[in-house]
Amino acid sequence: MKHIRYIRGAVWLLAVAAGFAACSKMDDTYRDFLQGGEIIYTGKVDSLRAYPGRNRVLLGWALVSDPKITRCRVYWNQGHDSSEIAVRRSGGVDQVQLLLGGMAENTYTFQVYTYDNAGHSSVREETIANVYGDVYLSTLSNRPVRSAKYDAAKKEATIWWYGVNNQAVSVEVNYINTAGAAATIIQVADSIPDNPRDAPEFRARLKLPDYKAGTAFSFRTAYKPVKFAIDTFYTAYETQGIQ
Repeated sequence: MKHIRYIRGAVWLLAVAAGFAACSKMDDTYRDFLQGGEIIYTGKVDSLRAYPGRNRVLLGWALVSDPKITRCRVYWNQGHDSSEIAVRRSGGVDQVQLLLGGMAENTYTFQVYTYDNAGHSSVREETIANVYGDVYLSTLSNRPVRSAKYDAAKKEATIWWYGVNNQAVSVEVNYINTAGAAATIIQVADSIPDNPRDAPEFRARLKLPDYKAGTAFSFRTAYKPVKFAIDTFYTAYETQGIQ
């Protein structure tokens, strides 16, 4: 029995020694990790969003925490390009916007950091956005005309259209009225689709009142690549005669 007690005591001592050794190694690990002092982070941005445009993009975010934040910096192109904006905290939630222009048409990943006056930074927040340009514009076409007829009794022209791309936001039609003056009508999607959850649709026809007989009209179509884009893209004007 005495030998058994000695064995149990030795095992216990070995376990305690192993525990101290493990703690010592853990302390060494944390000591190496924290060399140079404790790492301090500023509060990161919140609700980061990108609003694409033509060779530009608008970035927006909120600053919710950390009143010590004094500036924000955005990086893109794998960190080769950046832009900085100074901020002044109000004590509440602050909205920040940064417009980046002169952007080549491409898909970008934007990384946003906050900083304080001591040089501490936040962890990154990032978003992906497309920037559009001439390549996108070259893919767009006018809404095609099915037919266009003039009603002499009503002094009115009517255009019947084919369908249009779902990125179209309006069709602008210019013509000469009976007084000889330039007139413009802009058609937008306002027809309620069969499914109430679907977006409004463009009507299949458009009436041009007080239309001057014997003249032609011109038209162009406006597009947005996404609903929240900050720029509108227009096709070239096209001229069409009336039957």
